[in-house]
Amino acid sequence: MTNFGLQQKNRITASLVFDTAWRIGSGKEGETMGDLGVMIDPKGQPILPGSSLKGKLRSTCETLSHALGLRACMLNHEVSGVKCTSDVNYYHKVREAYQKTLKKGLQARLQWIDDNTCDVCKLFGSPVQAGRLWVSDGKLKDWASVVQVRDGVVIDRDSQTAVNRLKYDYEVIPPGSQFELCIDLENPTDRDIALLGAAVFEWRAGSSIGGFTSRGLGRFHLEEIKLTGVDLQDPEERMKFLTATEAKDRLSCLDDWEDYFTERIKQQLKSTTEIEES
Repeated sequence: MTNFGLQQKNRITASLVFDTAWRIGSGKEGETMGDLGVMIDPKGQPILPGSSLKGKLRSTCETLSHALGLRACMLNHEVSGVKCTSDVNYYHKVREAYQKTLKKGLQARLQWIDDNTCDVCKLFGSPVQAGRLWVSDGKLKDWASVVQVRDGVVIDRDSQTAVNRLKYDYEVIPPGSQFELCIDLENPTDRDIALLGAAVFEWRAGSSIGGFTSRGLGRFHLEEIKLTGVDLQDPEERMKFLTATEAKDRLSCLDDWEDYFTERIKQQLKSTTEIEES
């Protein structure tokens, strides 16, 4: 019988450091009266939403999935060629077939989901299956305690000059901001770990998030990466997890995170190579 309970949990923590100025837009006028404001909390401090982090993480995983021999639907099976229930149009076409599996038993249902869900959506979630990954809001560690305002102009693409009277300004947070990043992964498969590990390596080398990234904003990298976890199938670890009074004591430090992820990535690449050669 399939066990749907929590069996394994991994947590990745790291310091996310912005190398350039950045902005997560608020969708309204800023506190400095800038036309395009940034998201700030009631204390006037910048916010790095978990939704933005998870969206960026998903995008990174989609980009790297092909190199690992994994499938990514890109939320459009006609473009990607990958059938997945996360594409609304595809799901509507096969919804009746999915409903029929409910009468055939649990294993038939799980097999249908596996066949009709891409590897990225198995990790992040789809309309027919919950995801295995959670990303918390970034916890502010350090920032310059000031919001800057920059000028922008609309450029005429034909003349390559500024359009008259179409100037605007926008807010940014200065470079050097640091946030604590926390990613939880529950009951992961080796494929999940390989895909997430590749994304962590990518972020450590440097990536970008937020608005106006094509203009150089939002460049960041990861530092102080740590990997902790618990195997609830081990009696001693299960007891520690259930009885610990401090959150930090519930998860134990795993092997070096680089070695841990590198090994899973090697296994996935080997598996992909064997499939291609067969």
